[in-house]
Amino acid sequence: MLSPRSRFEFACRTGAFAALGWMLGVSLLPVVTHGVARATGENLSTQLAAWTKSPASVALHADLIAAPSAPFVDWLAALRRSGHAVSWSGAVPAVAMSGEALPDPNGGVRIDIAGPRGASVLVRDEVGVIDSLRINGVGGSATVPIVVGALSALVGDQRTGIAAPDSSRVRSILVIGDAGWEGKFIVSALEERGWPIVARFAVAPNVDVTEGSASVLDTSRVAAVVAVDTSIQAYGPAVDRFVHSGGGLILAGLASRAPSVSSLSPGVLGARVRPAVEPADTISLGSTGFYPVSLNAKDAIALDRRPAGIAVAARRVGAGRVLQVGFDDSWRWRMAGGPGSERAHREWWSRVVNAVAYVPPSTAASSLGESAPLVRLVDALGGPRQVPGRSTRGALIDSRILMAFMMLCLLAEWTSRRMRGLK
Repeated sequence: MLSPRSRFEFACRTGAFAALGWMLGVSLLPVVTHGVARATGENLSTQLAAWTKSPASVALHADLIAAPSAPFVDWLAALRRSGHAVSWSGAVPAVAMSGEALPDPNGGVRIDIAGPRGASVLVRDEVGVIDSLRINGVGGSATVPIVVGALSALVGDQRTGIAAPDSSRVRSILVIGDAGWEGKFIVSALEERGWPIVARFAVAPNVDVTEGSASVLDTSRVAAVVAVDTSIQAYGPAVDRFVHSGGGLILAGLASRAPSVSSLSPGVLGARVRPAVEPADTISLGSTGFYPVSLNAKDAIALDRRPAGIAVAARRVGAGRVLQVGFDDSWRWRMAGGPGSERAHREWWSRVVNAVAYVPPSTAASSLGESAPLVRLVDALGGPRQVPGRSTRGALIDSRILMAFMMLCLLAEWTSRRMRGLK
């Protein structure tokens, strides 16, 4: 028969193991909530302090029309990890923003914003409003000459932002082709814009005329290569390595038919087509005809569609970008176009080079929570859910009380056993 001291020790041991089993069961089974604390986006910041002091048996739910800022999302995630049931609901818009410094002699930043179709976007920096735009399709873009500090965009009630990207050092543009009007005026247009040019024009077999120096084709010296015709074949596999490492490649006219670059091009060229009606006095881009591009790469996209076919297409290859241009006589637009055609030709070729030119990765740190708020919210708390229902069952015991009870039982048993000389 057990003595009263032994029964006391057995009761203490049983109580400790019961508390341990209860805590283990609670950790494995869904938590039964006995109340729901709710907040809206407007009062969430004031409610978080009170939520932090509430017991784990109280579920926390936020009704949102916009994703909270990153610190508040982190706070909610911390409450979830501490044992609270945290959820949210509402039609939070899917918005994302990115910025990239343009590799342009005049500088500038291209801002890309994704959001709901037709939404109006207000873009600003730390000085004030920069521009407004409307999202067509899934996104919109704006190019600004200069930004001051961080960039932000307001899409409805949702705000998103990024750090200002680092300015990009302008690298050389390598122009390759047979001596002719197209290569000459491409070089002129880019030089007038301020691009440093390295040119290599073949005037006879094994006889080249060069301007500048590009002994090694890599992204530390060259931002992009403009191939005017199939003479790009002379560079062999060096062009492939250059593009895969991040360099840009523009295949103008028949250049994509060179065997060494055909695998890089977005598509294949068809027979030259001409518009049904040609202007009587002035010439515009493509009015004398072009080689239509038939897309054959899975990731190729059309950038310029015309009634006769695709005139400009693009794709990514490795870390670089390739642009296929069906026009082979844009110089006629410059020389015989209407008023302002010279400037239009210069700006068009500069935009083409901008689209593919190598830009070093920016070192400016941008928080995912600011640049893509909904992504950050879903990553931290999961997707939207309904408000948790209330439970009428008995209240759960706080785990801290159970831990204290378990330690007290073990301490009482140990003390009793020590007092009667047992280990």
